[in-house]
Amino acid sequence: MSGHRVLRVAVLAACLAAGSAAPALAWKLTPEATATERALAAYSASRLQRAINKGAFQGVAVVGHAVHEDITRRALQCTDDGQDVPSCEYDIRYQVAGVRWNDDPAFKFLPGRGDYVGCTAGQTVRMVTQPLCWVRVFHHGESAAARGVRLTGANGNLLVRSHFGDLQFLHAMAVADGEAPEQTRRNVLVWAEFTWRTAIGEPGFGLEGVVSRLPIEGFAQRFRFNQGWRIQDLFALGDPTARRDDRLQRIALGSLLHVVQDSFAAGHVQRVAPMPGATCAGRADWPAPGSVVEFHSYPHQDARKHGRADQPDALATHLVGHHPNVIDVVRTLADLWHAGTPWDDARPYLECVFALAPDARPSSPGDGYRPDPPADPAQGGG
Repeated sequence: MSGHRVLRVAVLAACLAAGSAAPALAWKLTPEATATERALAAYSASRLQRAINKGAFQGVAVVGHAVHEDITRRALQCTDDGQDVPSCEYDIRYQVAGVRWNDDPAFKFLPGRGDYVGCTAGQTVRMVTQPLCWVRVFHHGESAAARGVRLTGANGNLLVRSHFGDLQFLHAMAVADGEAPEQTRRNVLVWAEFTWRTAIGEPGFGLEGVVSRLPIEGFAQRFRFNQGWRIQDLFALGDPTARRDDRLQRIALGSLLHVVQDSFAAGHVQRVAPMPGATCAGRADWPAPGSVVEFHSYPHQDARKHGRADQPDALATHLVGHHPNVIDVVRTLADLWHAGTPWDDARPYLECVFALAPDARPSSPGDGYRPDPPADPAQGGG
């Protein structure tokens, strides 16, 4: 979305000026690099430092609190009370990698997609490993979207499509103002089906599964310009350590969890408060979250206002004031995943999580997220 859901990298935190006017990520994230990323980042450490020193990241929100990681760890790892629940795991590095993926999907810089300093045709780009190229591609996508260019697989890579183009549902948001809530919900649930079937290791959804041929209605069309892509190319490009079925499954789950987490961020989705005692249809053991009134759209939001809804204190308020809250929902999904629940049996829960309110309305910036009107020059001593 027009610059607001950009990767936060811990290594940059001490190097960038605080209080930047950059856009913000819903439920902020401070990723930890995989083994391959760490090795590549070590190789290019001086390059990264030079980029920081030159101010390459000014105007791009790359620093933030690890809210996405915090939610994921609280939901998937055992808490101090020793509660024995199926979702508890000791090692969740690949689920966390999947949660990161929606914000920083690796992409190959293709010939003909621009002439940018720091970019080499055929090179796999991540923010940590190719910072100058990453920033330039990001800003190019941002400016193209501002001009009204519709970014798809025909003219954009995963990074710009996720933030500014046809894949913005990866953050539980609409592509543009006026999108029907049914359409945004449909896009979210199609991605949920893909990631779930991959996460449980369903036949045909493994490393070699061809993305554009997967039997999911409404999914293949998103990748019709990427005919040769396999699932491992989508989730593990440039990272051979992730090219194992069990790891890829966890990455896919993490990507789904990112969408779910973002849907509880007020800058992304307006929900009604959950009704005490309400449950999902036919399942008394599934407390029902508040239904969706509006999926917001980012292009006309105020970045600063959006960012204020992404801070740890916003998460703390949400956790105290809502049941089920985002951690409850993520934990339920993790329990279903651990049980190997087939998609047809998991789908009702996700449909419940993204249920529309009776008065659900088309997307907009959302109440409280529009920019303030310009100051009147006749006031303030002007």
